[in-house]
Amino acid sequence: MVDINRFSIFKSEVFSFELPNFNFWKQQIEQIILVEDNKNIHGQDTTPDERCNVMAKRTAWNSHMRYPTLDLLCQEIAKPIEEFVAKEGYDIPELEPANCWVNWYRKDNFSHPHSHGSHLSAVLFVDVEKTDARFFFHANHNLVLIKKQDVISNFSNLKEVQAKDGTVIFFDGSVKHSVSPNNTNNTRVTMAVNYKVNYKQERDEY
Repeated sequence: MVDINRFSIFKSEVFSFELPNFNFWKQQIEQIILVEDNKNIHGQDTTPDERCNVMAKRTAWNSHMRYPTLDLLCQEIAKPIEEFVAKEGYDIPELEPANCWVNWYRKDNFSHPHSHGSHLSAVLFVDVEKTDARFFFHANHNLVLIKKQDVISNFSNLKEVQAKDGTVIFFDGSVKHSVSPNNTNNTRVTMAVNYKVNYKQERDEY
């Protein structure tokens, strides 16, 4: 009989940390939502017209350019990531916000499976625990081998990450992810940012 060797390929990782001064940043985000929800008073609503994967209210993709406090928050989130990158020796010289937005999910709102391309993505869970939030990552499996004697297969292409207020998760933006429907009457709030990985080296002479 021919020996068959087994080995794993393509392992994805997700990282998390507690955001310093979370309550301050939460208040800032709540103020942005208050402004956006009251356009008739403040004259400000950056919600895009086009449909996207986020089936909920959200700010514009470039909200870090529209709200200075979100630009500062992007920088605050980047600091622990850059420290981690330096400590672990990853090849990420510099992070620069490419997109940033705030999501608030009311009852029955959710997010379809989607990805963010070649970015390093981060999500801040602002107010999620009261809404039974479930954050999923999706594996792209086209073929699954199941043994004939298995009555019930334990295969799943979903991996759930616990959503906790004040926690930031960051991951490869090309990995598909989604958010469960909000089945409560409470508003679920998250903030997301995609970072470009910059290699600012001078061009050599040729």
